[in-house]
Amino acid sequence: MNTLLTAVGLLAFSMQSELPAPSAEVAAAELKSGDYKGAEQTYRQIIKAHPQMAEAYTNLGLCYFLQKKYSEAVTTLQHGLKLRPDMANAWLFLGISLFDMNKPRAAIQPLRRCTLLRPEDFQGHYYLGLSLLSRGSYQEAAEALTVAKKIEPQNPDVLYHLAQCYLQEARELVKTNRKDGDLVKLRLAYQQTVQELAVVAPKSFRLKQLQAGYDEATGRDWKAIKKLEAILKNDPKVTGLHYTLGCLYMAQGRYEQALSQFRAELSLDAPYPRTYLQMGHAYLAQHQPTRALHLLAKAIQAEPENGVPWEEVGRAYEQADQLEKSAEAFRQAIALGDRTSSIYFMLGRVYWKLGKTDMARQTFSKSEQLLHEESAKKLQAEKEARAHKITR
Repeated sequence: MNTLLTAVGLLAFSMQSELPAPSAEVAAAELKSGDYKGAEQTYRQIIKAHPQMAEAYTNLGLCYFLQKKYSEAVTTLQHGLKLRPDMANAWLFLGISLFDMNKPRAAIQPLRRCTLLRPEDFQGHYYLGLSLLSRGSYQEAAEALTVAKKIEPQNPDVLYHLAQCYLQEARELVKTNRKDGDLVKLRLAYQQTVQELAVVAPKSFRLKQLQAGYDEATGRDWKAIKKLEAILKNDPKVTGLHYTLGCLYMAQGRYEQALSQFRAELSLDAPYPRTYLQMGHAYLAQHQPTRALHLLAKAIQAEPENGVPWEEVGRAYEQADQLEKSAEAFRQAIALGDRTSSIYFMLGRVYWKLGKTDMARQTFSKSEQLLHEESAKKLQAEKEARAHKITR
């Protein structure tokens, strides 16, 4: 809220010599009082009279943001930033708007600009950390959240997400057989952060959630399931809990129980966006492509930057024997950055079924090339891990 009030003050000050005082004062008062619709209309009038006033676009963008009109907020804030690119508030709320639209990749650049212009801004570093965490850039996310923690050392949300960064980064190292060195440091950092959270919020369900995540990461899914089931007995209306339990059920092939948890997640006011994707995946596992496609369409809307929903759409259309649509979906996934050996193999298989043998051979060749590269990276990681162990 301090950020918001600062923006209003800047606007009122900058307009003293250009507008009748009541216009600026009325707009500021409406925004401060929570009359966002009224403030929106007032700022539109101000912009109509003074289309080059960058601060007015920033505050109009804030009005849209506070009404959850994120698309309008993005367009308006971008317009203001073209007029004056040094407005930290505009970069901040542009980044948060994009994040709330489930576009974390697009959110990263404006949030970085905010933190450069205003290094002490907690929200800038916090949402930058969340955006990087959403993109799987765990080390960079931890760095951003560590700065946020220095600004607000007792913020439980920061501590929780910082612990998640360490946990997820450790999980990635385990996948590449890196079980020493960095992994030990990550485990210590994770444990220290969890202890700090326990001091700040000793009764927080987040502690059990993190413990469940640790159990899952260390191959003790049954323990994770029991912990999450215990948390959910109290029916906390918290994003992600039902989703996580549903994913654990999925890993054990308990699809009906998984779907029940995903439905419970979607009943929340702000469900975890990836729930639609996992529900679609569950229906595909049960060979129900029509039901899967309905949910995967929502998954694409929920995560427009993510190629994985399109990959699942491709699989669904292949199950339904709609091969042209399947090929198009796989190509869309690749265009969004989902360039793995497996997706090229599936696309090649669809081309082969369509009788497009030349395209199939080219695609299979690409799949084989990527498979060799993936294997080489894994072998290199294993070699580095052995060398690290010898030199310890």
